[in-house]
Amino acid sequence: MIDQFIKQLGSGLEQAADVLGKLPKEEIEAQLHEVARNTLTKMDLVTREEFEVQEAMLAKYRTKLVTLEARLNELEKND
Repeated sequence: MIDQFIKQLGSGLEQAADVLGKLPKEEIEAQLHEVARNTLTKMDLVTREEFEVQEAMLAKYRTKLVTLEARLNELEKND
């Protein structure tokens, strides 16, 4: 994924190279941020908050699964 980001960023920079050479530093930084933002948007990434919510849900369901497996094993022993 990082390699893909670098390739896309490099491609965007190559396309903007002629324009960037004639712009002030602030404008170059703005252009670079725009290229990076567009590249990351195309990668369909989740936010840290979304990741943490999913991580918490997974931990909850993992605990529930362990409990249910233990309960099932106990029921199977009694049969």
